[in-house]
Amino acid sequence: MVSGKLASVPIRVLGLALLAAVLAVAAAVLYQHNPGWMYDARVYRNGGAAALHGQDVYRRLPPPAFTYAPFAALVFIPLTLLSTNGMGLLVTTASLVCLAASIWLCLGRPALDGDRRPLALCASVCALALWVDPVSLTLLLGQVNLILMFLVLLDLLAADGSRWKGMGVGVAAAIKLTPAFFVLYLVLTRRLRAAAVALATMAATVALGFAALPRDSSRYWGGVFLDSSRVGAPQNVRSQSLRSLLVRWLHTSQGLEPAWILLGAAVAVGALGLAVWAHRRGEELLAICVCATGALLISPITWQHHWVWIVPTLIWLGQRAWRTRSRLLLVIAGIITAEFLARPYIWGIAVDPVVDLRLGTWQLLQSSTYAITALFVLGLAGLILWQDHRRQAGLVTSNQTSTPPEWTGGRPSRAVKY
Repeated sequence: MVSGKLASVPIRVLGLALLAAVLAVAAAVLYQHNPGWMYDARVYRNGGAAALHGQDVYRRLPPPAFTYAPFAALVFIPLTLLSTNGMGLLVTTASLVCLAASIWLCLGRPALDGDRRPLALCASVCALALWVDPVSLTLLLGQVNLILMFLVLLDLLAADGSRWKGMGVGVAAAIKLTPAFFVLYLVLTRRLRAAAVALATMAATVALGFAALPRDSSRYWGGVFLDSSRVGAPQNVRSQSLRSLLVRWLHTSQGLEPAWILLGAAVAVGALGLAVWAHRRGEELLAICVCATGALLISPITWQHHWVWIVPTLIWLGQRAWRTRSRLLLVIAGIITAEFLARPYIWGIAVDPVVDLRLGTWQLLQSSTYAITALFVLGLAGLILWQDHRRQAGLVTSNQTSTPPEWTGGRPSRAVKY
């Protein structure tokens, strides 16, 4: 009986992979004529092709310039063997599998044998997540956001005693720099071995990049990685970073660096402080989500598809609402979900570098919803952690004072320990 249950697990996993492949084929058929289909994946392929043929990886040619590290260009070389639809099948299948695996991790790795309820829950969350704006856009563009999110979650939710802990963060940061923020989190939570593994992994990928692409590596690490203009204009309404909010709300992109650096530093310190607090209280998923939220806010450009981290955040919020029977948290989770389904930043707002600097108040609010929600999530996390701390402190005080010492013959009772 037990062997039958164990045998059903790989069958269900294979079924998930097959379903992901079928959905990828459907996506290719439906969206192959959409201008956005594999838009970013084509950039990856161009970077890989440039690396393969000894061309300048960081030249500015259409589609947009390659903005990732030289190691990423090496990783993307196999994409040069595929057509756009073939690339779409590969990237979409991998992203769907990573989405499902990430949700499974966030739900606490429920057993998939015997009881069908955990599998039904995972499937339901996956089905809803597919319609969330960052996820659906990631799949359309062929972005690697879901793959990198899975690497980080798999790494940070692993046991602290694992000798490989930190490698997932290191690989993710070697492809996109933003996940390097998690290294600070590992250091502050005193998991120094994992932080060292992450840094060593990143260093190894940089060394590999210099060995294979010395000219491109010198150029990239010599300053290209700091040039956010290669990513896009900060006033673009699809960017939901603090810097983009400042640019749009102040109607200028000039002279804002000091204010942005100060605000970003404050958010980074706050997010890391909350993450450490959550970790010490055993809320590891919350800590990871808070870290991801802070990293996305302080990034110079944070496109709407980068906010795939809203899925783990909503899972934690839903779990918290269920565990505490909080209708308020359930309503908040529902409102945030509705926002990321509705995409308010595109309601009647054109993407124009001039117009985006002249938005009215209502349009400014529309174009800032994801970032405002992210700041709200940080504040909500702090409030929840503070309430839990007060509740625990109250229980400790109650336990200490509820049973006064019993004196017998001038001596404390043996039942009372001091």
